[in-house]
Amino acid sequence: MFSVGHRSGYISVALSEGFLCFLLVGDVPPGDIEMAMGLAVEDALLRPDNRVLVDIRRFTGSIDWGMIRDLRRHAPWSTNAQNSVRCAYLLPDNYPRFLTILASFYPGAKHRAFKDDASALRWLVQVPASACA
Repeated sequence: MFSVGHRSGYISVALSEGFLCFLLVGDVPPGDIEMAMGLAVEDALLRPDNRVLVDIRRFTGSIDWGMIRDLRRHAPWSTNAQNSVRCAYLLPDNYPRFLTILASFYPGAKHRAFKDDASALRWLVQVPASACA
């Protein structure tokens, strides 16, 4: 696990029990997010079989959609239509279009929003009933 930033805003990245977890707290500058993703790449944490949990319930900054779009360079498999990566998001109530925009940037991943950790983790570990699921 590692963090980039400081008390007023940081991003933590951890690989735990097969889950790649991102926690954003406070006003995290886009540069810190980019640095964290670069470190995750260096540590070989980004893989096509990742199950990703992103918690932005305590994020207070502005979303830089251009930077998020550009981060696709670190996860090229998430732009194809295979939906092989599951991404669960713990979101505050005021993010109604967040997943719609993310899904347009990363169509190769399955995206779903949750209010609590337990529900998100249950969805992440589900095995599709068939190859078509």
